[in-house]
Amino acid sequence: MTFSRRGLLAAAALLAPTASAQAQDRLPPVSIRRSEVSVSRTLTIARPDLPVPTDRGMLFYVQHAINRNVLVYAARQRPDGGLDPQRPVEVFWRRFGDENGNRRELSFFERVFAFGISTQSIDQARHSARIAGYRERDAVIDVGSDGTPRALMTVGARTMRIVYAYAEAEDRRFIPKIHHIDIHGIDIASGEALRERVRLDM
Repeated sequence: MTFSRRGLLAAAALLAPTASAQAQDRLPPVSIRRSEVSVSRTLTIARPDLPVPTDRGMLFYVQHAINRNVLVYAARQRPDGGLDPQRPVEVFWRRFGDENGNRRELSFFERVFAFGISTQSIDQARHSARIAGYRERDAVIDVGSDGTPRALMTVGARTMRIVYAYAEAEDRRFIPKIHHIDIHGIDIASGEALRERVRLDM
């Protein structure tokens, strides 16, 4: 499994509000040290002190160690509950750090190089999705039997419904150092909680 160097550096730059986008090319290459999967009975809460968004149609959210702002990935649904075929997913910030959780749209740079999402129809009910900074891996967006939209990702031989991700990062002058990214979710077959930890060298 690999991450896009450009995307990871862009994502790191955007986590810290003082980071310079131009600083990304001054960093050494990013590489994956290893990926680890753990299984438990209940979902691990990485940071109970951080806010959790409650947006309608939320697929998953992304927290990080640098501030309280949270990225939200949410499904766009038609009145009948199906996914909007033209734009099934939207991405935006909840600015808990300085704006009381107000919504803010992604900037052009954020959308194109880091957090934006592209989708492609699989059939009438499902879409494949890729995050701009993580193009080597797809998720499948659909609506479950209970009418709840979900993002599914393959982890080894399992299929996980993604709940949230957490980036452990250290704030620095230009671009934060990301130590690891934890992707948390639920195995749709067994109901067990999964965490995939991706460790980075950067």
